[in-house]
Amino acid sequence: MTPRSRALALALALLGCGSSGSESGTGGTNGSGGAAAGATGTGGTSTGGNGIGGTAAGGTTGTAANICTFASGINVPWVNFGGDVPNPNIATFNALFSAVHAAGGRVVRWWFHANGYATPGYDSSGLTQKIPQSHIDGVKAILAAANSAGLAVNVSLWSFDMLQGPGSGETIPAATLTNNQNLLTVDVNRQAYIDNYLTPLVMALQGTPGLYSYEIFNEPEGMTTEHGWTANSTNKGLSVPEAMIQKTVNWFAAAIHAADPTVLVTNGSQTFDYCSNVSGKTNYYSDAALRSAGGKQTGTLDFYEVHYYTSNGTSDSCFLNPASHWALDKKLVMGEFAAAATDNVAVNDLFTTIFTGGYDGAWAWSYNSDDPWPAGQQAMQNLYTAQTAVISACP
Repeated sequence: MTPRSRALALALALLGCGSSGSESGTGGTNGSGGAAAGATGTGGTSTGGNGIGGTAAGGTTGTAANICTFASGINVPWVNFGGDVPNPNIATFNALFSAVHAAGGRVVRWWFHANGYATPGYDSSGLTQKIPQSHIDGVKAILAAANSAGLAVNVSLWSFDMLQGPGSGETIPAATLTNNQNLLTVDVNRQAYIDNYLTPLVMALQGTPGLYSYEIFNEPEGMTTEHGWTANSTNKGLSVPEAMIQKTVNWFAAAIHAADPTVLVTNGSQTFDYCSNVSGKTNYYSDAALRSAGGKQTGTLDFYEVHYYTSNGTSDSCFLNPASHWALDKKLVMGEFAAAATDNVAVNDLFTTIFTGGYDGAWAWSYNSDDPWPAGQQAMQNLYTAQTAVISACP
């Protein structure tokens, strides 16, 4: 999601607009992973994408959760930005989840902490406090609502918003902004979040119907000193080196895999500039890169998630390039794209184009911001009608 869209969505939310605002196969060492595209995994040969299971690069085998052949869905990023927990508006979630399922969607992407103003919570020394039961119950309520509607949720833990300053329209107190930065850069602070919040959360949610995957960050490149925008003179926020993002992804992924060896883990990269093996681009989230940055062998991703908007440049287009173009070694989901005609693809053909391009999922942006529902409804329905068996097999 672009900074402009994020700022607009937050501004509307602050004005009280709420949800109507704009914005088991075998695997790698961590017990997940997957073979290269088209490989045969335990349980059969993959269809139109990467094998489910198989041997992950540099790993031994282990048990992994099922990765959908194609996870069709949409972003339902929030009803109350960063504040859906501990008291989610379940009536609103029920309604939107039902609408998505009726159109053929099966996975939704939902933001949890976002900028960290409401959760997880820090003590006077700046360390993450122990997770309250009310936070666990709040997430469980959202997952239960999704499951009742026939959906599963990709829980996006943090966004680049965690380092956005007051100039961007964010409302994070200065102390929270600093604590967020320390969580990314100071080992003691990062470990406190893992021990006091992340691990208990994942353990409590293990096996919960309605949980599809955890996503470490939404577009973390936005808060890096090398590539980002959070610390510019207008936003007045903070930044961290890319290496700290990689280390945090590695540590958090390892912690999630330790607490629940069967759940999937991903990370939402802003563009293919940061998650591909095309010449001139870099994969900051490969197994080797994450292990090198953080030192934890099990701290790797189970599938890649990348976003695309025309503002990124057509060299990053999922509509002009098949999934194989990016030369990645794992399944690949398009976690954000505009629900509008893009790169000469009609809006009603967006999901079908991504599917036929060999990608493993499509989550349009978004139900309640920018191009809001029902902008992508017909595109989702068209794919479901054409590929009912494949889409219905998820989650």
